[in-house]
Amino acid sequence: MSRYQEEIYNAILNYDEERLKTICKSALDNNKIKPIELVKIISDIMSEYGEKFEKEEIMLPELIVVANIVKSTIDEIIDPAIRASGEKRETKGKIVIGTVESDVHSIGKDLVASFLFSNGYEVYNLGVDVPAAKFLEKAEEVNADIIGLSSLITLSLDFQKQVIDVLKKRGVRDKYKVIVGGAPTSADWAKKIGADAWADDSLDAVKKVNELLKK
Repeated sequence: MSRYQEEIYNAILNYDEERLKTICKSALDNNKIKPIELVKIISDIMSEYGEKFEKEEIMLPELIVVANIVKSTIDEIIDPAIRASGEKRETKGKIVIGTVESDVHSIGKDLVASFLFSNGYEVYNLGVDVPAAKFLEKAEEVNADIIGLSSLITLSLDFQKQVIDVLKKRGVRDKYKVIVGGAPTSADWAKKIGADAWADDSLDAVKKVNELLKK
């Protein structure tokens, strides 16, 4: 493990957001490491945390904190450095994600977005209470590969179906892979509404997206 890998790992291990940002900024300011390499280091660490969660070595609240710390650091420190350097962040694919109309729950969806982002995907998080037309509008705008639909309450499930219905009505259903998730959803529900995949949690979402795009 390199010096920067160790320092970054320890900062994340201690949930020290300011320390993590300081380490990354110092490394970039002193040209000690390329911003793309920092993303790779952080992505590897996030994968390790994902494995810890699967083995029940850490709990969901800890995973959420780590994901938020990493996302904040990438947004504020690393991405601006990538743009300034003229480098392009390698992306495995583009994903539009949001919580469907009538549902304002965001934690699960945000965790999925963070893990997809740290695993090399370009993620467009639309937030909560997102109408079907907005999913399609953003997917068309960014030329997305996947549309992710989150529902945390049973009453919002029909709005997942509505998004797929809109894609069919516009004649673009085959253009996008659709993945659904959230507490009231299931593999049977995904099959019933014609989604391409169902994810049980944030780690499963990364796995299913990788499978859908053959990564």
